[in-house]
Amino acid sequence: MRRFCDLVEKLLKYVAVVVVLLMLLALAAQVFLRYVFGIPLSWSEELALLGFGWVVVIATAIGVRRMTHARMDLLLNVLPSSLRWALERLISLMLCALGVFLAVYGWQYMVETRGATSAAIGFPIELLYALAPAFGVLLALFSFERLLPHAESLNE
Repeated sequence: MRRFCDLVEKLLKYVAVVVVLLMLLALAAQVFLRYVFGIPLSWSEELALLGFGWVVVIATAIGVRRMTHARMDLLLNVLPSSLRWALERLISLMLCALGVFLAVYGWQYMVETRGATSAAIGFPIELLYALAPAFGVLLALFSFERLLPHAESLNE
């Protein structure tokens, strides 16, 4: 399971880099064409917004896996180690359940909105609404991985 999640994380990092580069190129082209030639692009901001959403989902999912996201652990730090271990597992279990919820209901919403297109580019709006089920699957996967015995080594 750990090797699979390592592979997923590595792939997500590559995808995030490519998406950020595309966003930067689109926004740089927008600025250049607008201020140098007076030709504004109608699609660059929409593309950047879509890319930003996907980068946030990817980064947040990796943050959940590495437990580097913002969280309050003041209570955890004062608990005995056995109770801390149990509470960490409970938190991971609740995050896993949240991931499943987001995946199921995000998928349903994405299916309900099938056929709609974005205003400027005309891309299928499902690409934007797929953020919820994709994040749900990643959240469930990485939270489930944290429930396994080797989870302590993920923070290293």
